[in-house]
Amino acid sequence: MLFNSIHFLVFFLVVLALNQALRRWPTAQKLMLLGASYYFYGQWEWHYLLLVWFSTLVDYAIALRLPKTPRPRRLVVLSVIVNLGFLAVFKYANWLIATWNGGVDLLAAPAWHVTPIDLLLPVGISFYTFQSLSYTIDVYRGVLPPRRNLLDYALAVAFFPQIEAGPIVRAREFLAELDGDQRIAFGDVKYALVLIALGYAKKLVFADNLALVADPVFDHPAGLSFAQTLLGVYAFAFQIYCDFSGYTDIAIGCALLLGIRFPKNFDYPYAAQSIQEFWRRWHMTLSRWLRDYLYIPLGGNRRGDARTYANLMTTMLLGGLWHGANWTFVIWGGLHGAYLAFERAVLARLRWWNAANPFATALRVAVTFHLACFAWIFFRARDLAGARAVLANLAQAPAGADGLGGLVLLLGAMFASQQVGARMHYKERIAASDGPLFAVALAAAMVAMVWFAPTHTAPFIYFQF
Repeated sequence: MLFNSIHFLVFFLVVLALNQALRRWPTAQKLMLLGASYYFYGQWEWHYLLLVWFSTLVDYAIALRLPKTPRPRRLVVLSVIVNLGFLAVFKYANWLIATWNGGVDLLAAPAWHVTPIDLLLPVGISFYTFQSLSYTIDVYRGVLPPRRNLLDYALAVAFFPQIEAGPIVRAREFLAELDGDQRIAFGDVKYALVLIALGYAKKLVFADNLALVADPVFDHPAGLSFAQTLLGVYAFAFQIYCDFSGYTDIAIGCALLLGIRFPKNFDYPYAAQSIQEFWRRWHMTLSRWLRDYLYIPLGGNRRGDARTYANLMTTMLLGGLWHGANWTFVIWGGLHGAYLAFERAVLARLRWWNAANPFATALRVAVTFHLACFAWIFFRARDLAGARAVLANLAQAPAGADGLGGLVLLLGAMFASQQVGARMHYKERIAASDGPLFAVALAAAMVAMVWFAPTHTAPFIYFQF
């Protein structure tokens, strides 16, 4: 079920009404939300609900046993094997098989070929397995007591606003919301409506229209000029931002209307002045997950510079691989790992680079944005050959603007909006407004969606992860 569908609109309005009607009966309210979440996920492929149930039951049982067993590490390892095993089979098995077969072909030994597995990738598996895995790790670390109420934990894993594409809400964050006051103030309702309206506008008005520019550049790069290719790369940078941040805005807004507060997932990443800051602003829940459950356990920055650089590279390589079973994602993660290491090793020591003046600030923002855009080429390309074709187009000598001046202005305006938004926090200002600004902003978003949304809307990009 897509957020940008009439089916979801009707579904959510029914769930919202039932949620309000059942406020006096918390158990019935949770059962309704859990049933609605399973229905929501099952609309895609109900058979894969078995994976959600299995992961939920395994980690629930492991967490209950952790405080009682003399060897808790073994149970945590079992949780890791179960959760990452799902990812290995459904997401990476065929990629590993294809890599193996490629090596076999180089050795001219076709008899060693392995037949690919005919499996459909479950939507959201990367998200709910990370959420479930963080629960057992937190219980093992002693930062979260095991939850004895299976209903609470099952809802934390499957809650429908975030099960398919995040944000990655840790069990301790979600369970704290269940235990807290779920009454919604009028200001929360206004903020939720602003998030939902602007989230849909990002998706339908900007992301889906920018896809019309970006998709041809990456799907059929042959014969395109330098200017067309560069604008396609810029278009994808803003397409994926508008698409993914739009989804999470809708998810956060819907959850808030149901009494659950999600952590922020985007904070104007293209206003960042370094790649480190970029990752503090882009997919923030994943960044924190990788930091807390991978980078810090590897040693973080506590064991010298060489180990720090290795930990950064390892974390980002695995973060890239988390996004998809393709060498392009590995390269994307590796580039960000190299960026982070270079910033720490070199740029942090350059006085002129870190100067507090407008020129240095603008330079840092521009360089960070273009480094991110260069890495997006590998993220978006279908394969290495496609990435090479895009890079070959960018290696040409520029030969005019190809009549794309209007698009340049649009992309420039979107880039400027990142800088302004990072300073003005317009969503919060609109929600807090007591005057006509709130109504005008919502009306403008809806009018824009009616006038400018393309006839065909695509699924959210992060559904494939």
